[in-house]
Amino acid sequence: MKKSIIVLILTLVLLPTFLLSNFNYLTEEEYNSLNRRERQIYWDDLQNEMTNLQQRKSDAIVRHEQNVERIAEVRSQIESLDQEYTTVYNRIINNLGLTSAEIEAARRKITQYHRNIDDWNNMSDSDLWSHAKAVRQTINEYNEFTETNVAQAPDFRDDIVELDRKIVNLESNLERARPKYYEDSYTVVRGDYLSKIAGYSFIYDDSSKWGIIYRANRDQIRDPNLIYPDQVLKIPRGLPNTWRVHRGESLWRIASYPEVYGRGTDWVLIHRANRDQIRNPDLIYPDQVFTIPRD
Repeated sequence: MKKSIIVLILTLVLLPTFLLSNFNYLTEEEYNSLNRRERQIYWDDLQNEMTNLQQRKSDAIVRHEQNVERIAEVRSQIESLDQEYTTVYNRIINNLGLTSAEIEAARRKITQYHRNIDDWNNMSDSDLWSHAKAVRQTINEYNEFTETNVAQAPDFRDDIVELDRKIVNLESNLERARPKYYEDSYTVVRGDYLSKIAGYSFIYDDSSKWGIIYRANRDQIRDPNLIYPDQVLKIPRGLPNTWRVHRGESLWRIASYPEVYGRGTDWVLIHRANRDQIRNPDLIYPDQVFTIPRD
């Protein structure tokens, strides 16, 4: 009898956890310390616990069978939905005129967009700005890609949404990284001249600022009336903090340039900031590099 009770206790303890209750099972030593009456009470409690566990097990089996049936139903629904999705998907792909090879090529392209944009978004401002040209080129390429049929494929819906979000963040980061002064470039086409270039909306939108372009490119423009197709001109943006003196320039003339101060009378600011190399404000020399003070 004693061995049977111990076996029963061990069996109950080893039942799966979902069948366990809060019943306080005794160890063999604890059981041996009980008197006859306490053992009978414990035995009765064990019998009640066994009945309770049997009922819980029976209920669990019923629920399991119900869940198995439900799982089978859901699997059937999933299979039906998969078939319907495949039918609709194929119709969309056929209407777009896409091949599996085109979709795979687009998938690789999208993966590359993600990789490049993530790398750029994790760069420091200075590193990001050094990649500004590649960033703009990639954004333009991506915008063109989104207008193609393959970008409309259901495969890429989530990617397009995510890439749009990443590019908004990238453009914000690039704008923050923009230095106060930098240089873009412009390739001359047939029929261009400096005032025409300066008047383009994407340059200065002001033809009178042609001199800014000329002064930035005096290393390759001897006569401002003579420029040639395929010349790549520097396009200054912002206000420079330094100025390299060219032949014929004076402090007054430098200060009068719109990219410097736009007022000849401000020459004193340049003189004051560069006294270490300007002994006589009327005597400055080509290739001297002056600091241009900014507020």
